[in-house]
Amino acid sequence: MRKIYALGIALAICILWMFRTPPATLLLVGLDDTFEQVKQASSFPVAASSDDPSEDELGFGATWVKEPAVIIRFNDPQFGFTLPPTTFAAIGYMHHRVDTITTSPMLKKVTFEQGMAEVARLQGIFREQGWQLENGTTWFDLSPGCRAALHSTIRLGSYGYGKWVSLRAAGKYSMIFRMRCASGCDSDIGFDRYLIDISIGHDSSMSNQPVASSKEGGKR
Repeated sequence: MRKIYALGIALAICILWMFRTPPATLLLVGLDDTFEQVKQASSFPVAASSDDPSEDELGFGATWVKEPAVIIRFNDPQFGFTLPPTTFAAIGYMHHRVDTITTSPMLKKVTFEQGMAEVARLQGIFREQGWQLENGTTWFDLSPGCRAALHSTIRLGSYGYGKWVSLRAAGKYSMIFRMRCASGCDSDIGFDRYLIDISIGHDSSMSNQPVASSKEGGKR
């Protein structure tokens, strides 16, 4: 009996070990940062998780986040913010510098109410940091009276994109902030699950030319 009990405990420990979330690492990144700057500033293993842009004659490359848990910190001194731990992100490089940041800032798909709680937190951060609406979009309406309609709109995937907000940071950056149904979208009894998506790039009014080499020294 004791042997069976001990085996049961050992099995439970193994299961907990298999499904544990590892300690979070930090990916510190800003648009126009060089690959070397991102690598040196981050505790996330950038070199081992990237297609190094120095190996491409045009300086194209990417850093991939495919496993938990990675905290992305957008390092702009005015418009910057820190996202919750994620399992997925892609940092794109052009001309050897960061050109795009794409992530779902969460560890797994969540219920609608869990997703809305995170939307409310992130929306508050973006507004506080000075991001402004563009392209005729509106902030998520978090009032109780609109919650059911918003749930239905996102679950049914209005226009195939759920609910998305287009944001702009004073001529520097553009962002798409979106919540979408990721699985069980035909369920109206609570099996539907959601993801938040965030994509950041240069403001569309900016030139796509590489920045001056004076920035090479970094901003940290």
